[in-house]
Amino acid sequence: MHYVTLKQGRLGAVINNHLIDIDAASSILGLAVPCFDMWSLLDSPQSIQDDFDALVQTAYEQHIACVSYTPELVGSPLPHLRRNVFCIGKNYADHAAEIAHKMGISADLPKYPIVFSKATNTLIGPLENIPLHAGVTRKIDYEGELALVIGKAGVNISKQDAWRHVFGFSCYNDVSARDLQKRHSQWHLGKCLDGFGPMGPAITPTYGRPLSDDSRLTCRVNGELRQDATIAQMIFDIPTIISTLSAGITLEVGDVIATGTPAGVGMGFNPMRFLEPGDKVEVTITGTLPLTNHLAFT
Repeated sequence: MHYVTLKQGRLGAVINNHLIDIDAASSILGLAVPCFDMWSLLDSPQSIQDDFDALVQTAYEQHIACVSYTPELVGSPLPHLRRNVFCIGKNYADHAAEIAHKMGISADLPKYPIVFSKATNTLIGPLENIPLHAGVTRKIDYEGELALVIGKAGVNISKQDAWRHVFGFSCYNDVSARDLQKRHSQWHLGKCLDGFGPMGPAITPTYGRPLSDDSRLTCRVNGELRQDATIAQMIFDIPTIISTLSAGITLEVGDVIATGTPAGVGMGFNPMRFLEPGDKVEVTITGTLPLTNHLAFT
């Protein structure tokens, strides 16, 4: 089951390529909708979420308010962000190596997670164009990533409890302006241009269970495979990331954590292969729906 946000802002679900309009399904079934959008679902207690899952399953089994899923029917699964996205840098050894000399930074693997954030203005959904920002940057790069969505708030979360705080996961693209990233001492400007955080199209619930180590992340540009890795290749695994981020900082419901990108970014090629206007970027992760965006022409 994958949860999505319909273009109208209402909550939907996708099961086996069937898109269910939950508001319409509940009316036909004569059941009250406990959650009207993604944020109300995330904010609901577990008992309500369980009831909601049951409603969706009934609608699917009876083929009520179902149509064939296409990404044109949905937007960003989170209509907006409440807080900046937590991002982990240099979390795949091969990616750390490929950019070290290009960025003029150490090739040593980090001893602790490198953390930065992407501002709320970066969020866009599936099939939305990534802005070109002509005159601001000339070196736009892609970074396919696995994003986590927190479902249970907590502080000082232990590694053993980390997955109990995760609602689900989604595809994410940490779009980066490499010229700005290299020019400034910190990464904020290069990472936070408007529309530089495509996410979605779904949040796939994990129900407190860890993802398999062989879950695969890929990123293609115009159909060409550029990035291909499993989450087992992360330097810092997901429990370590959650434990580190929550040490003295409360993780809130709906917080998004982008867990890092593997080798194959445009900067890593020789010569470098940054995105060109109109390029299609597709991020896929085992078990959830793929994310597709284009770089705008203007």
